[in-house]
Amino acid sequence: MIRRLFPNVYEGWLVVGSSGVVILTISASFFYGFGVFFTDIRDEFGWTVAATALAFSLRSEIGGLGAPLVGIGIDRFGARSMVMFSVTMTCIGVLILSFIQNLWQFYAAMIVVAIGASGAGGQIAQAAVATWFERRRSFAMSMTTVGGALGGFLVVVIAEIVEEFGWRVALRCMVVAMVTVGVAFGTQVRSRPADHPQPIDGREHRDAEGRVVAASTRWGIPVMRALRTRAFIFSCLAGIALSFATTAFLVHQVPFLEQLGVSKAYASWSVVLLTTASLLGRVGLGMLGDRVRKTTLLAICGILVTAGILVLSQARTLEHAVIATLLLAPGFGGTMPIRPAMMADYFGTKYFGTLNGLGAVIGTTGGSIGPWVVGRIVDVTGTYQLGWYVAAAAALVSVPLVMLATAPDRLIEQHRAEAEAEAALAASTASVG
Repeated sequence: MIRRLFPNVYEGWLVVGSSGVVILTISASFFYGFGVFFTDIRDEFGWTVAATALAFSLRSEIGGLGAPLVGIGIDRFGARSMVMFSVTMTCIGVLILSFIQNLWQFYAAMIVVAIGASGAGGQIAQAAVATWFERRRSFAMSMTTVGGALGGFLVVVIAEIVEEFGWRVALRCMVVAMVTVGVAFGTQVRSRPADHPQPIDGREHRDAEGRVVAASTRWGIPVMRALRTRAFIFSCLAGIALSFATTAFLVHQVPFLEQLGVSKAYASWSVVLLTTASLLGRVGLGMLGDRVRKTTLLAICGILVTAGILVLSQARTLEHAVIATLLLAPGFGGTMPIRPAMMADYFGTKYFGTLNGLGAVIGTTGGSIGPWVVGRIVDVTGTYQLGWYVAAAAALVSVPLVMLATAPDRLIEQHRAEAEAEAALAASTASVG
């Protein structure tokens, strides 16, 4: 439908736009929005901060564990089929969540939600978009993640529904929104066909003499070989450290502000501030990612997150928390397009779904631990300060780790050459036939 409405637009940009709308809805409902429900659910059932936060940790860990399966599904069945599966599972999980009556049901519902959202929240979009772009890959991925940033604005709407009608009704409203978006836009997300008539990146590239330069053949380093590279190992270790810090912040951001005496309505606006300010990192670093070394940009992201959380550890007023968020947000946002773009550059797109999924399951280990650790510290000490120190230390550790994730240049050259030789042989055989 969307392709028919815009026949003269490069389809890669339509995939970017459709992916962005899906990510917007999932991020508002699942990634950012659940912090709004945190205090209400805890207060209704009388659970501890750590017990409630554990569900969010399970969300991250199960989502991570499902990521490799989603990646394999993308490489085998295609992006479109996996988007529809993911949206369906997310809706089922959120609907179940709206009916919970005890802690085990809470955990079970979050697991179902995590299985679905692990793909619909961005992994499938990254795999699809990577096939449509080569020279503008980082920028295209940054445009996809804009949907995630804009999703923060919907958190205010969710908070208003929670305040007016309760958290159960708000969850059911989220299900309706996700079903609508999944049908309208999820069906438009697909990988680039090998025989697609439009040039990759949506425009012809020419050399110094004005001759059209053909796009390189789709290539990829085999999974088992890629897993043994220094680039993959250190990028995953850096992801663990940074995910510990950022996920802890996202889960505890609203509860922390409420502890400072800020109302839920005002606290929810801090999520809008976070996602809006993250656009500086998403778009700005995404544009730089096609020109500047990606490991350097990811190191800058780690430094910004560290600085923001350190300021948060000293926050005593809403104004202090705002300053912390403005520091942290660009670093948090910048990782969204840069990390997957780096994976596609380093390892190609042939096995990108699987490798990106494996990277996600490893990286989200930190995200599963972070919220629980910080929540446990709050239960013991009564304040967030020590928890924020621990999160800042984790973010700082990511900086030297990511700088060690250098490109596997020899493998890239080898597998590019092999792919081009196979393509040339296939073309020669076809012409003879």
